[in-house]
Amino acid sequence: MKLALAVAVGVVAVATAGSAFAGKVNIPKEGSYEFDFCAVGEHRGLTSGDKLFVSNYRVISDVRTEPPGKAFDRMSGLCYGNYVILNGQSQDFGVCELTDVDGDKWWMEFHGNTEGNGGTYTSPYGTGKYEGMTIKGQYVLDAWPSALKDIFQGCNHNKGTYRLK
Repeated sequence: MKLALAVAVGVVAVATAGSAFAGKVNIPKEGSYEFDFCAVGEHRGLTSGDKLFVSNYRVISDVRTEPPGKAFDRMSGLCYGNYVILNGQSQDFGVCELTDVDGDKWWMEFHGNTEGNGGTYTSPYGTGKYEGMTIKGQYVLDAWPSALKDIFQGCNHNKGTYRLK
C-alpha cells in the first residue's frame, strides 16, 4: 500500500512538473537579451608543447536568464566546434542548435576572438518562431573546474539583439 501511494505521488509530481514546461513560448518580436549558456563539453585533440593545440569538441548546454522567463530562457543546446592554438593565436568556430519547449530551433554560428576569451555569433537558420530570425550576439567565456579529464564546463555570459521575422 505504501509503495502504491509513493508511486502515485511520484506520477502526479512528474505530471505536474511536465505541465509547468508545456505551452507556447512567447517572446517579443525584437529586443535585446542576456543569458547564461551553461555547458559541459568533451574534446578530442592533438597537442605539441605550448605552441600547438588542435581540438574538435561536442557540447551539451542549457540556457538560463535572470530573472527567469526572458528571451531564450530554458532552451537546450547541442554544439559542435573546432578550437586551435597556433603560435599563441587561438581560433574557434562552431555551430549550436538551440531548442525551446515548443520544439522550435535556431542555430548559433559562433566565432571565437583571437584572445580566446569570448567571441560573437549570428543565426543562419531557424524553425517555427525562429525561422528568418536575425541575431547579433557576443559571449564571454567563463570556464569552471572540470569534473573529468577531457571534459570542460562553464557558464558563458551572452548578450545581444535579435529580431524575429
